[in-house]
Amino acid sequence: MVITFTKTQMESITDWYDLLIVGAGTAGLTTAIIAARQNLRVLVLEKGSKVGPLPRGESMAYFPLEDEILGKGFIESIMTVGPSFRRYHSPMDKKQTLVDVHTPYRFFPWHPFIERFEQRAIAAGASILTGVEVLAPIISPSGICIGVQCKNAQEESHEYFALSTIGADGHSSVMGQSFGVDYSTINCPIVKFLGDNAQVDISKTPNPQFFMLSPGQLEIAPHFPPAAAYYFPIGGNKIEAGLMLRMGQLCKMKNIKQPSNEEIMKVWGFLKAQYPGFSSVFTDIKVEYEGLTQMPNARMVEHFILGKGGAVLVGDSAGFVDANGSSGLYYGMKMAAEWVGILSVPINQVQETDTNFSQKINDIWKNANREEYEKNFRKTDVCKHIKTSYKLIGLSETLIFRWIKTAKGLNNIWGLFSFMIKSAS
Repeated sequence: MVITFTKTQMESITDWYDLLIVGAGTAGLTTAIIAARQNLRVLVLEKGSKVGPLPRGESMAYFPLEDEILGKGFIESIMTVGPSFRRYHSPMDKKQTLVDVHTPYRFFPWHPFIERFEQRAIAAGASILTGVEVLAPIISPSGICIGVQCKNAQEESHEYFALSTIGADGHSSVMGQSFGVDYSTINCPIVKFLGDNAQVDISKTPNPQFFMLSPGQLEIAPHFPPAAAYYFPIGGNKIEAGLMLRMGQLCKMKNIKQPSNEEIMKVWGFLKAQYPGFSSVFTDIKVEYEGLTQMPNARMVEHFILGKGGAVLVGDSAGFVDANGSSGLYYGMKMAAEWVGILSVPINQVQETDTNFSQKINDIWKNANREEYEKNFRKTDVCKHIKTSYKLIGLSETLIFRWIKTAKGLNNIWGLFSFMIKSAS
């Protein structure tokens, strides 16, 4: 749903922001930090009562951008472990492969991490409103997004306007859905779990562990799609664990079906209780968080700019993750930085004119400009990298899950699989 303003309504707009950001995750707050540091007037709208409300663990390799956004050495100050390897387990844990990813992945708790983004955004001059739910984008008579309609915790409605709007509101973005993005083709189900008192010795098992499940492998769920169960230590006897379903080839696999939420959680319970090499970690574990959500790593959106312009999707809202590692933190941040660089130039140019809001936003988002912005982003190294990662994972999944198909087959060609994941790392 979108709300269309008339020409008369457009002419009545007298207060607006340079940049309006929907969602206060890492991609949205990176956008806010960089834009505010460039003296753009920035407003962030977050549906939750605080930024990043759900508990979780996280990991990220080092990239120079993090120093710019968070301050040099910040992640080192909160990290627990920093392994440079991942261990992959074949179906039923028959075989294992240790893969060098060539750079330490720092594991750290979520809340101090996301709160650092919030502090840096406020210090840069951005405004952040929490408890504000965006209901629909507002578009001009020509189809350009000019802002959003929302409501606060008291159910009071409000409208905010901006020269550009960034949709960073996650894997089921209101902004994306309003302009026809079908997230059912982008998202993959994922179970996320946090626990303490895990049966794991961090000194002996510091690396993330991935257990590959072939399609239809489990007797309790014979039509279950390919998946990977995982766990990694995050300090002491705490672990993050989960189950990632790989849905990119689902429509091309015979006898494999989209599972219900109940079936996914049933399989997850079985893995924790009985699966070789995996279940022993969960003996006597204390559950801190357990839930089913989505990860947008089946494909990217077709277009990053929504409708006739005025709004851009970044991060999870755009399916912008490294599909090979199901990693989105850095890539969402880098994507946000690139888009601020693209949009800040025309925004600053129209700031110098005396025209009204309607004229300014039309000058920024005329059709030729919109095409140029998208083209410029697709030329960036980070966009090329993500595009390549989706191609590689597509080829790998075609080989493993459509041609090899069975758990026995994957075990038989485990050496080839090991070669492929080592080459991609």
